[in-house]
Amino acid sequence: MSNFLKLQPWLTHSGSFMKRLKEHRVEYPEIEVLKHRFEFPSLAERISLNIKPRHYALIREVMIKSHEKQWMFARTVFPQESLTGSLRQLIHLKNKSLGSVLFKNPHLIRSECEFYCVDENEDLWGRRSTFIIQHKAILLDEIFLQDLLCL
Repeated sequence: MSNFLKLQPWLTHSGSFMKRLKEHRVEYPEIEVLKHRFEFPSLAERISLNIKPRHYALIREVMIKSHEKQWMFARTVFPQESLTGSLRQLIHLKNKSLGSVLFKNPHLIRSECEFYCVDENEDLWGRRSTFIIQHKAILLDEIFLQDLLCL
């Protein structure tokens, strides 16, 4: 059976990933920040977010893990114009989850998820979605890692 089918409940879940881990009795899930800096987004990210060439965005890459397990790699692209007003707090997430801020907002809109195979040899799957808050967009790529298959 393809990992896509095994991971489908995780891939199609639209709520907080951290909350869902805790519901599956994962103790002490944590966020390890791998990257948090302003740089040029990729062409695909620029197109998705309608960012002009040579414009910076805050790129945040994290590993969600606990103990010896790695559950997810996530990459978030925050266009500079999205980091204003109340969303300015997203610059200072540190090791807090993105969902801990976004899912508290009652006006949050999440696009349909685009699912994709990251690595055919490892049958590794990811999804991409855009969050809209106050007419400001944030792009999130999530790669669901093999350790999730044991839950």
